[in-house]
Amino acid sequence: MNDKKKSGMTLIELLVVIGIIGLLMALLIPAVQMARESGRRTQCMNNLKQMGIALQTYQTTFTVYPFGVGMGPRGPVDAFSSPLTRRFSLHSQLLPYIEQNNVYEMLDFSVGPFFPDSSGDPVAPTGTGPNEDAALVTVPIFLCPSDSNRLRRPWGPNNYRSCNGSTWSGRAGDGMFGQATAIRPADVRDGLSNSAALSERILGDDDDGHVDMDSDLFGLNSPWTEETLRAWCLHLTEAEAATLHIHNSNGGMTWLEGNMNWTRYNHVLPPGRASCKGWMTWNGVAMTANSHHPGGVNLVLGDTATRFVSETVDADVWRALGSINGAETGLGEW
Repeated sequence: MNDKKKSGMTLIELLVVIGIIGLLMALLIPAVQMARESGRRTQCMNNLKQMGIALQTYQTTFTVYPFGVGMGPRGPVDAFSSPLTRRFSLHSQLLPYIEQNNVYEMLDFSVGPFFPDSSGDPVAPTGTGPNEDAALVTVPIFLCPSDSNRLRRPWGPNNYRSCNGSTWSGRAGDGMFGQATAIRPADVRDGLSNSAALSERILGDDDDGHVDMDSDLFGLNSPWTEETLRAWCLHLTEAEAATLHIHNSNGGMTWLEGNMNWTRYNHVLPPGRASCKGWMTWNGVAMTANSHHPGGVNLVLGDTATRFVSETVDADVWRALGSINGAETGLGEW
């Protein structure tokens, strides 16, 4: 008689197979996540590239580049509580060149972006502002897919910032897009390929009770100089940040207004560092570029070239990229 053995897996064999599958999954999941982030980073760079091309189209049309923030109705500095203090952003000027002409046509540039909302910090639509409908529109090209919108406000958010310059000035920056500027290519004496135009920054979480070193803006009442503010901000710890009275968590809440915390940045500190400001002023601020991309940020130069810049970039080289007339040319590899 022929003995027929039953075929099947022993318990030990089954456990070995499960262990191998678990090991393969542990190796595969990070690779998949890295591949997905690589795709998101590429899409983010493409968004910035399209904005850079829109800047060139704008300049070809008007011979100058758009401002980073417009002038207020009473000059650069309005009364602190005035609802008219709000000024339009570079993004509002680019709308017709990124296939958003319908949103552009909704804007009334004869009044402030959120006029007549007199709250000073619009939280919810009042139904009375002539620009509210436009402000509620989410413009996909202004958002980086590696970030998520944690803001509690209804306005269309923004990840991409125009470069105000290399100094802590929030108004008269030395970059391509300061206040009420009308820069021509010939004004960029460092060369368009050596001058930053746009970079990115993580959206805020709208939670002043929670410290987020990446997205929050911190400040302290002090007679700062640019050097002392830079040093203080560079070494600011999370524990110290939690004790500060000035703590702004609504970064990037709208693309419509040229506020330094919403649509602009500077090169005072290298990418990935904290962002800080003086007391009740935007004329002394380090608004730092950062992202959720591992190791650095995307950057668009004045000639529309896109680069991924490491967080370890030399601080002096990064500051030089922020200015347009500092005689910093031939910066080499960075």
